[in-house]
Amino acid sequence: MNNKKKRKHRVIFFLIALIIVFSLFYYFINDNVKNNFILNNINDINANISNIASLSFVKKNNYIIDLKKEINNDYKKEIIKLKETLDLNKLNCDKRLINSTVIKRSTDYWYNIITIDKGSNQKIKKGYAVINANGLVGKVINVNKNSSDVKLLISLNNDNYVSASFNYENNDYYGLIEKYDLIKNELIIKNVLGDFNQERIKNINVVTSGLSDSFSSGLLIGKIKEIKKDDFGLSNVIIVTPTVDFNALDIVSVVVGDK
Repeated sequence: MNNKKKRKHRVIFFLIALIIVFSLFYYFINDNVKNNFILNNINDINANISNIASLSFVKKNNYIIDLKKEINNDYKKEIIKLKETLDLNKLNCDKRLINSTVIKRSTDYWYNIITIDKGSNQKIKKGYAVINANGLVGKVINVNKNSSDVKLLISLNNDNYVSASFNYENNDYYGLIEKYDLIKNELIIKNVLGDFNQERIKNINVVTSGLSDSFSSGLLIGKIKEIKKDDFGLSNVIIVTPTVDFNALDIVSVVVGDK
């Protein structure tokens, strides 16, 4: 008899517990504003995931926007340089210029040689001068069908002598560019005879003379920075700052029909 009462009590207790559990479950399901911590936590997790995804999307979009801005800036710079080159073509109407792009520049020979995207198919020949809107860049030393190698004016090789000239007080003076100082960005012209005023000679243009080398005359090389006597006091050493920025060569022109 006692066992029957115990089983009956257990059944009643189980039913009461079941009712309480279902009641609590129903309460939590329907009151999801304040007390449904399970659903709220799930929603928080989803929200965090959504925020992370949104942040990632925003960062990605910002990266794309920044990349587009950078590309646009590059295009703008290229357009400016092309305009400068076109103006150069107008100024040098007595010569035919072929515009080209620098397609290769080895870090090992950064100050010696560049490769451009024009060659024999475009009538380029060895020895032609290469310039940009700021002045003389160098000369063609090797020609392929659709590309050419250009030796830079500032080449560190010892055989890169260029005959230069400048006009001072209505007189022309000549000398050879014998070397380039990489640290100071200076071209050195030696064996210039004459008497010069240190201040008046500054910023005078130095151009190719057209003598004893493959360049025609009048191609801008740079501007005189200073002048000093040589070690024996017999002639002058002219220090010239190049007008071309040799660290930023991308668009150049080949002077067709040059010497």
